This record gives sequence, structure tokens and C-alpha cells, in this order.
Amino acid sequence: MVSVSPHLYRQAGALRKIDPALIERALTQSAPPERRDLPAILTLAHLAHLTGADPVYLRSVARREKEGYRTFFIRKRSGGRRLIAAPEPVLAEVQRWIAANILNKLTPHPASYAYQPGSSTIKCAKLHLGARWLIKVDIHDFFESIDERRVYCVFREIGYQPLVAFQLGRLCTRISAGKSVRNSRWHSNRKMASSGIPEYSDKLMGHLPQGAPTSPALSNLASKNLDDCLERVARKYDLTYTRYSDDIAFSTGGQFTRAQALKLVVEIERVFFSFAHELNRKKITIAPPGARKLVLGLLVDGNKLKLPRYFRERIRDHVRGIKKFGLANHAKVRNFASVWGMVRHIHGLLMYARAIDANFYASYEVEFDAALRNQGFVTPAEPTK
Repeated sequence: MVSVSPHLYRQAGALRKIDPALIERALTQSAPPERRDLPAILTLAHLAHLTGADPVYLRSVARREKEGYRTFFIRKRSGGRRLIAAPEPVLAEVQRWIAANILNKLTPHPASYAYQPGSSTIKCAKLHLGARWLIKVDIHDFFESIDERRVYCVFREIGYQPLVAFQLGRLCTRISAGKSVRNSRWHSNRKMASSGIPEYSDKLMGHLPQGAPTSPALSNLASKNLDDCLERVARKYDLTYTRYSDDIAFSTGGQFTRAQALKLVVEIERVFFSFAHELNRKKITIAPPGARKLVLGLLVDGNKLKLPRYFRERIRDHVRGIKKFGLANHAKVRNFASVWGMVRHIHGLLMYARAIDANFYASYEVEFDAALRNQGFVTPAEPTK
């Protein structure tokens, strides 16, 4: 907080012989975020003071003079590779501070279920129970298609002044190598840069990096208008709408037709385009009555959530493999880096199964525990001595 009392802040400024006009500007700038119980940030140097970071370093990142990220690829479950941009330690710490003290205190759209305390895939999927029709779509490169203009708007709506909002946006975004200058959605909006600071003009528009601590919350907050638009489309067709990051689902327990479903997909794509998102055509799912309906890996056909067969078989295969070949051999065949990592992974699968199907969990938890004990391994749920 800049000041618990504006009177005390003015008195402190007078004792330090600070220009009263500057004090009044600081109080004016601090008021909007502080009314929302969020920290005031008056300048980039002020942010550096709050986070303990070097102001010169932060300015170099905001000016795009320093990359600030280490990039690498990880494999996607669906095939292909995903680019991860991990921020340097100092930048990561500043982003964690921004996430903890600002972004995570804000509420995303009610239809958004990812990246927030108390929410889960289970809560999201439950809204689609009893669906007769299910239409699912996916946003291609979701984080990367949220540019710094939308991030800037998030901080401006909180109440931060334009230059501070711009600098915060720069600290939470990066420019990808290889993005074409000809692609207008990546062009920097020079009006965002404060006049008189040419270093803040850039040829390319930054975007949310997948791997930054701030990106999950910002992806939700920057997508509020997108959620509003998609929810209006859902109401038009009397559908239930949810978004879990880039996974979007529409469902109805009433009458619907394939022609309506196809028309819906066209309207969704138009909405995506207006926000510079791209529809992933490989992941469009239209499930009519009688077809299997999966939302976030859970079956929603009936009146309660069910685990799909492939998930149950996954746990069975692990338990059987451990019993037949031993922990070390099974971990090696399944490409786990360590036996402990594999055991924790299977334990996590069982904990998830327990929330959906207690009977299935109970039977395989006993079998898994027995298989581990036979090899002298203590289960993760059991305290070690």
C-alpha cells in the first residue's frame, strides 16, 4: 500500500521535501487498485522495490532488450511438441509476485474453470451431466494468441496508470522468434507506448509465454470478453457453456440437430477470429445422442461422472506390470525417470479415481498397495519412519 492514510503520506512527503504535486499524483494513481485491495504500483522502480528486483533489469525486459526466458520443447499427449518459455529466476520471482499479489486475487468469468483455487476439471465436467448433444472445440496455441494489448487492458481495468500497465504487460509477455512482421496481430500498437519513450516501440507484439507464472491467470482475465461472447452464443442455442483453458464445451439435454451444431461451430470460429484466436479444426467434436461424451477426460452421458475405460485400463496396466515385472523393470519400460516418480504418478491417478468412482479406487488401491509392499516399498499415503 502507498499509504494507510493519505494524511500520513502527505506528512511523510513533506518531511522528505517532496513536491506536493508529486505526492498528490501518487495518491491519485494508487487509489483505484487499493480500493480493490491490490497493491499500488507507481513506477517500474516502485515495482522493483516491492519485489526486490533490479530496476535496470526490469527496464531492459520491458524494453525488449533482454529476452528473459529459456525455451525448450515438451511432448504433447496428442502428439507433436509444445514450446515452453521458462523465465529467468529474477523475472520468474517478479512474475510470481504479480500473480500472488494481483492476478490471483481477481475473479475470472464464471464459465472459466482452469487456473483458480477451488476449481477443477470435475466441477467443470459436472455441468455437462445428462447431455444429449455435446460440441467441443479447442483454441490453437491459446496462450500465444493472447497478445500484450489484451494483457495491458487487464492491468488498465484494475486501475493502474497507462505506463505502469504497459510495463506490467511487457514483463508478463515475450516475443517469439520467427513470428512474421507481416502478420498484423503481432504488430506492436505504438499508442500503448508512452510518448517520449521510443525504446518502448517495437515491431512485433508480445504474447503470453507458456511457462510464466503469470500466464495462467492472465489467460483467464484477458479472456473475459471472449467468455462473454461465447456465453451469448450458448444462450442463443439454449446450451451450457464452459471453458477450461483452451478446452471449450457446449452441451444440451434437450432437442438439437447436427445442422445446428455445424452452424454453432461457424459462429464459434467467428468469435475466435475477432479475438485473434484460431480454431483447432483437428479437435472439433460433435457427439449426438447415443455417442460417447467426454468432457475433460470424464464421461458425462448419465447422471453422474464416470471414468472412461482407457483411464481404468491405465491403472490396471500399471498395477499388473508392477506385480509381474517388478517396480524397476516396469518403470524402465514405461519411461519413468525413477521408481519413486512412477509410484507417485500412479498414486495420483488413484486419488483422481477416488473422486469419481470410490469402488474402483478401493479395489485397485488395495492391489497397488499390496504390490508395493511385496517389494518393500512404502506407499506415498503412508508416513515414512
